[in-house]
Amino acid sequence: MRKIFLFLIAFLLVLGLAACGDKAMDFPSFNEKDVVELSAQEMIALFENIDYTSVDSETIKISTKGHIFVINESDEEDEQYGYTYRDETKMTIDATLYALMSEVIGDVRLHVEGTIDFATSSESSSEWSEHASSNSMKGSAAAYFVDGYLYLMVDGTYAEDGEEPKTADFKQKLNQQVTQTMWDEAMSEMNPEDQIDNRIPQEYLDKLENGDFDALMEAIPSLKVYKDGNTHSIVFSVTKQVVLDSVEDMITKFAEATGQTMTSTEISGMVTEAQNQINEMVDKLEFTYVISITGNKITKIAEKLVFKSVDTNIDIDITTVVDFGITLPKFPTDLDTYDPVDIPGEGVFFDGNPSLQ
Repeated sequence: MRKIFLFLIAFLLVLGLAACGDKAMDFPSFNEKDVVELSAQEMIALFENIDYTSVDSETIKISTKGHIFVINESDEEDEQYGYTYRDETKMTIDATLYALMSEVIGDVRLHVEGTIDFATSSESSSEWSEHASSNSMKGSAAAYFVDGYLYLMVDGTYAEDGEEPKTADFKQKLNQQVTQTMWDEAMSEMNPEDQIDNRIPQEYLDKLENGDFDALMEAIPSLKVYKDGNTHSIVFSVTKQVVLDSVEDMITKFAEATGQTMTSTEISGMVTEAQNQINEMVDKLEFTYVISITGNKITKIAEKLVFKSVDTNIDIDITTVVDFGITLPKFPTDLDTYDPVDIPGEGVFFDGNPSLQ
């Protein structure tokens, strides 16, 4: 059994990975003339009046596109003790998921089709031992959930530890049907309101609930609200320059919170040191989070992260957009031909044995 392709399947199901070809991501953009200032009461009402039931009853579309390249390697201190290592991970995705949630399991639908290019390698050496390993996979995969049954498709290649790539090609249907009882139990543990609120720091939610909108805007200087027709979009953005500009304020507030008395010279020295460290490590940082509310319904949630380190060991560029109220696409017409199995990959990675070894 090969762990790497089962990882692909698990990753597909957890994140909803699906290819969307070369289509550009529909990340929201805004016109500065649409910036509005909301009173504390208006801001609170905007969130309190959200109808979270739409999250459970409408088809959603989740699109993800980008790459993650990370290298973790030994430094001079490690090498002084005779130990060196290098771990490298590369992943490129281009993805879209469609899902229709319902309290009735027979109405639940999941439509995922995707591609992924993933590779890892690890090397380490010491006076006692040497170790090297690598895994890679590349190909397409799909997951469909209809009438309580999960269907899986994989078409790609995988390789381990320098071996020649092997082919994995199958269409399978899991024998275990999700019953209404099983679904009721799972749904009882889910709360869409909590899922959205948990993405917003409690400190900021408290300020909203207390009507302290001025304090909130001061705490998040890069927070803006746009209004276009009946749609309000709350946009939070952070860049490297924003972080650099905020260093002095953060140091001053930390000193106040801990009861420390610092001179302007001491603060200036700490600011310079912190900014120098940031400049030495961070080449580029851009993060944007958007939540759009039309009337009393959430219509879009979007996140975009770009991070590049000066030493080029970290290169992340990921965009995710969630749209609500989308039309569910058509399902494949050959689902009835998928092979029934108890475990994903059965007969391809192993013969009736769930071991991943």
